[in-house]
Amino acid sequence: MISLENNNPKWTPFKALSDADDFVQNLNVPPFSKDVTKEYGLDFTNLMNSDNRKLEEFLTMYGGYRAYLEYQLADITSKKGAIEAAFDEAYATAIYRLADERETLGKKKLTREEVRGAAFDTYSSLKQLRQEIIEQQAIHTKVSGLLNAYKAAYDAISRVVTLRSLGREVSKGGFNG
Repeated sequence: MISLENNNPKWTPFKALSDADDFVQNLNVPPFSKDVTKEYGLDFTNLMNSDNRKLEEFLTMYGGYRAYLEYQLADITSKKGAIEAAFDEAYATAIYRLADERETLGKKKLTREEVRGAAFDTYSSLKQLRQEIIEQQAIHTKVSGLLNAYKAAYDAISRVVTLRSLGREVSKGGFNG
């Protein structure tokens, strides 16, 4: 009979999400909000009225966080990929062993779902690897979301700079089209 006991009673998907929140908090990147720029004396809600110096500061701040988050996301992605590869190899080996053992004993073949359950029940390290994958996916999703928010802010500021540059060129008689 297959045991439904949890080998790691402390682990839940909610703990994985909480750990992902802690990971993001420990990155020392402020959570994205309209007030994120207040610490720098900048007001994102009044972006169009900011002078060029303030726009440079916005670009520097958002660009710095963006670059840092891109680096962190690459690191997370590589770790997640390595854990997924280890899981795939261990899972393939486990299901082969289970099928071979059942065939040797003359037992019927298990369904796909039964094989998966038997593999997790027999090899606790598989369950631990799967939990680690879930945790890494949660971290990846949260960091990716934060990165996308900082990218969007950077891109918005960049568009303001571009529009101002175009406005100066048009007022000087450039871009005759």
